[in-house]
Amino acid sequence: MLVCPDDLTVLENFIYGDTPDETALRSLIQELFSLGEKFDVSLYTLSNTHDIRPLVLRTLLTYLELSNHLKGGTPFYAQYQFKPLLDTQAILARFEGERHTFLTSLFQQARKAKTWFSIDLDQAAATLNTPRQRIVRALDWLGEQQLLEIKVAGIRHRYQCLNQPDSLEALTTELYQRVLAREQAEIHRLQQVLDLITLDDCQTNALAAHFGEQRTQACGHCSGCLKGKSELPPRHTQSINKDILCAAYTLRQEQTDVLISARLMARFLCGISSPRISRSKLAKHKLFGSLENISFTEVMTQIEQSG
Repeated sequence: MLVCPDDLTVLENFIYGDTPDETALRSLIQELFSLGEKFDVSLYTLSNTHDIRPLVLRTLLTYLELSNHLKGGTPFYAQYQFKPLLDTQAILARFEGERHTFLTSLFQQARKAKTWFSIDLDQAAATLNTPRQRIVRALDWLGEQQLLEIKVAGIRHRYQCLNQPDSLEALTTELYQRVLAREQAEIHRLQQVLDLITLDDCQTNALAAHFGEQRTQACGHCSGCLKGKSELPPRHTQSINKDILCAAYTLRQEQTDVLISARLMARFLCGISSPRISRSKLAKHKLFGSLENISFTEVMTQIEQSG
């Protein structure tokens, strides 16, 4: 096994980059519980609006489901596009009566671009006074019959609000503490790997115990059994350039809507991207990643002390 303690900086930064800022959590909670009893959302839009990575956003929504605040429903596609594989009149000629009338009206709701037709399902359903699901079934069936080529996009997720929280601020604090605990648990997992490597005992038994199996006899073939405790090289440390911090504070005055906290500033200086940093194009700034070889916690602590 090749082990380099200096690689921990990069691995830890992946973990720290997943933890949203408390302000982002607060704005997410406020939006979710202002949408009414039943609503649907685009996770992509939520991620960009509140500067929370998509996978982390899914985890937060799962937490809210487990706490019985929200109940998830069946996702659906908001955007349908189709391209006729036959002449439109030839397609309509295959139907009679009400179905012919319905499809004629449906096609009239579509807007044609260069090749593809796009249709707003909710608007079409309201105009035709018909359930949205009937339109979806009709388009899907025409696609199955090789009469249309269908493209779908814009997936949205349905939710139902089961319990409005007594305090949005208290719920925000609870979720923030939970993601911080998850962050520390992931950091601890990295340390567990180093502890296993430097264990002065049977590593096979220790690894088996980690997965719930108890072994009493040493394996006799692992590094711990053959050589005893391994010594790792020390993890190198690097001082923080004060000029970089000063330049970062100057940039913060220009980007007050992005670099709004010590955590977000540390994320930026350590080269950890986020939806908001990408959208503001700060990932191309010369300061982005300028402290990537320094521990995230050290950078954030320095920013908090300097600020």
